[in-house]
Amino acid sequence: MLVISIQSQVVYGYAGNTAAVPVLQAAGLTVLQVPTTILSNTPHYPQFSAMPVDADHVRGLLEGVMRRIAPGQVTAVLTGWMGSAAIVHEVAQFIARLKASHPRLVYLCDPVMGDEASGLYVDPACAHAIAERLVPLGDILKPNEFELARLVPQAGDTRERLLALAGPRRRPVVVSSVADAPGTIATLAGTGPHDLWRICTPRLSPVLTGTGDVLTARFLSAWLQGERLPEALAAAVGGIYAVIEAAEAGGDTEMPLPQNLRKLLAPPRRFVPEKLAA
Repeated sequence: MLVISIQSQVVYGYAGNTAAVPVLQAAGLTVLQVPTTILSNTPHYPQFSAMPVDADHVRGLLEGVMRRIAPGQVTAVLTGWMGSAAIVHEVAQFIARLKASHPRLVYLCDPVMGDEASGLYVDPACAHAIAERLVPLGDILKPNEFELARLVPQAGDTRERLLALAGPRRRPVVVSSVADAPGTIATLAGTGPHDLWRICTPRLSPVLTGTGDVLTARFLSAWLQGERLPEALAAAVGGIYAVIEAAEAGGDTEMPLPQNLRKLLAPPRRFVPEKLAA
């Protein structure tokens, strides 16, 4: 199986493709990675250097890839952080063309816009373009709770917003970083009122970048390998928990991802999804 992953890349640490690609590869998938920006490290450090990638670069890379492979060879497309509204438009056009020629394609859209602690970390035009162009194309959506509230701004709790985003197409929606009881954090997933699941885990102490990208990649690999929604959710949550737990034990400020890929794929602690009532 072959995945095209279109998102940011860092030299130091793990985020975007630098986090997702090792996970997908460890699961046995072939990955073609297209960067939407290249950073020395994530911007949560006081200093960073950037190699900007513009929309023409992204279009050229995607066109170059498709000269080497046929549309039917692509199993899935994964998108994450986008550098600009112009990049979003190029990526949306690419995915729409690919879907038209390859209807079995799976597109997982992680609508990376921001989080509760930081607010938006793309500009408003880019956030609007993600919501208007990429989210409607998605076969699977993986917002965090902050992004879900932007995509479904009408009143309601997280469960109601998740179901609204899944919509009549019954698209799988996975919502990470959901506030829960003190000392815990939840991840929800569902396709409709009768297929709605939650996993709560202890909230560990490390504050790490890229954990959402790892969770997304692990969910996608499990889904492509035929796992049902609750099993794919359990694999993703258990896997990223094992990596964060290892970081806590080692006092790491970045994910110890390469050293814990085996635990990520076969987590020592398995969290059982709870089915929520309709």
